[in-house]
Amino acid sequence: MIKDLQQQARLDLLASKAARPSGHAARLHNGITVEVRVKTLRNGKELFGYSYDGVRLEHSVLLQLLCTETACPQCQQTQANWKAFRATPVAAQKTALPSYQFKHLVEEKVIEAAGRKCIARPAVFQCRTRCPAKAHPTAVVRKTGWDLFEDGQCVVGGLIIDPETKDQVPALPSLEAVTAWLTSTTPEIH
Repeated sequence: MIKDLQQQARLDLLASKAARPSGHAARLHNGITVEVRVKTLRNGKELFGYSYDGVRLEHSVLLQLLCTETACPQCQQTQANWKAFRATPVAAQKTALPSYQFKHLVEEKVIEAAGRKCIARPAVFQCRTRCPAKAHPTAVVRKTGWDLFEDGQCVVGGLIIDPETKDQVPALPSLEAVTAWLTSTTPEIH
């Protein structure tokens, strides 16, 4: 999104160089206006300025506000700081992170599909994840998923590498993924 706005601002600059020495582009993002301004310095270098809801920001902060990775702690913190700055009410109490040590004993689900009966247990994984907005370096992010057991043995679960992003992701991120995996595979015959 920001690269598109930078390009639009450059085009605006070229179209209006005689009238004004700057270009501007804006777009709505979740109801908030994101603006990019550009001007050319005497040495020919472009200088960009960014604003979010009318507030000027550094490029890196804007990237974190626009980041789509909901599990990213750095972007979560920047977004929480923004909400506090804009006086958006944030939950007054900190919610404790749930303990996943024994969670599987309480929340395991029986899944029946393709003639198989398995048990899905929730799990938490530490995933090496790149920021989709490139706002910060690769970070370790907690993501939830499921491990699948059949006849007391784990048949699938853990982490895989996403072929598109090359990030670590849970092999089974949802119960729908568990059911899809079960219907797409056949059990091994020993």
